[in-house]
Amino acid sequence: MKLRAMHLSVLAFASATLFAATASAQGDSGSSTEAKKSDSDQVPALFSSGYTPPQDKTATEKPKEQLRWAGTQYFQQVGVSPDVFAPGLVQTYAPVVDTFILFQPRFTLTKDWQLRARIVGSFEFTNNANSSTTRAQTFQFGDVTPSLVYRGIPKFGGVKMLASIGAALPTSQASQDRTLIVNPFLALTFDRSFEKVLGGELELTLSAFYYHPFYQYTTPGTLSDPQYQPACFSAADTGCGLQSSGAANVENSLSFLLSVSQTWGKWNPGGFFLLTNAWAYGLPALPGVEPEPDGSTTFRQSSYLNVFLDYNVNDWFTAEIGYQMQRSILNGESKIGNPIFDPYQDMRVYLGFNVAFDRLYEAFQGKQDEAGILRTKNERRHNPIF
Repeated sequence: MKLRAMHLSVLAFASATLFAATASAQGDSGSSTEAKKSDSDQVPALFSSGYTPPQDKTATEKPKEQLRWAGTQYFQQVGVSPDVFAPGLVQTYAPVVDTFILFQPRFTLTKDWQLRARIVGSFEFTNNANSSTTRAQTFQFGDVTPSLVYRGIPKFGGVKMLASIGAALPTSQASQDRTLIVNPFLALTFDRSFEKVLGGELELTLSAFYYHPFYQYTTPGTLSDPQYQPACFSAADTGCGLQSSGAANVENSLSFLLSVSQTWGKWNPGGFFLLTNAWAYGLPALPGVEPEPDGSTTFRQSSYLNVFLDYNVNDWFTAEIGYQMQRSILNGESKIGNPIFDPYQDMRVYLGFNVAFDRLYEAFQGKQDEAGILRTKNERRHNPIF
């Protein structure tokens, strides 16, 4: 598989780089005091860079040095639609087998400030007529989302808080079709852990995200003249011009993400639910165009459910099995649909894995750490409709 080969190449390059950095550090151990002082003024190498967090007043041990890029993770899953196992589940058999990848690099600036990024991509192995792409077996690159996170908010009642600001860049074809320029956002996260719950540790997280995207046009459009005039329901004789869809772009979006995770040793079951509220631009009424029977609305809602079971194989590798479904809140009859299971919605049963690069690097150095992936630090697949 090309993606697997690419992933192995990246790991090979990373391994060679970190061993070179380690060898260089060992070779300089015999330098003089003045040489060491001079070296400390230079920018450290990527893999060997670290910082020592200030010691907690209640701590009795000295704080250990941490890698500045600690928390950097890579996640990938291979999922199938349920009708692969149950062809009679839907009237039209349209199985889907695809993969989703998520890379989340992080870099600590200071004790309280951290740079993060979210990079996603997907690839469908099947040739489904209901696919969102115009060509079969097309790799879809998502929007790159860098952010700046503030972690210095004091705890209150055992609740940890994170505040972040960032902007999604229009690197995906879907965002380019919507003529997106940039999609800035604000986010706030509340996290609370409870020890000794049913013999393990329970973690609850609630996050809120506010987006206000900027576009060239209020509706999706093409950046070049099409070969033919697209169909349009406008009363004007000129048609839709460069407009590629009659649906208006989203002007504002407010999403809420609730995550629940329980840990028993190496096992970690849990789930999260994403509710997205979006307000699209209001299109003006045109003469000669018949309005919808119940009137048009600019408010849209969608949900995303993910339940999973993780097994922490070692400090840096976690295997996962799970189920997920994404849908609009209202069904075709304008009633609230089932957010857990619906054979005619976008559902997946998947196998996945997560690699923590900082712990992998420490494993090469012979260091050991507590196994497992912090679920609150892994935003996973966040796919709101903009």
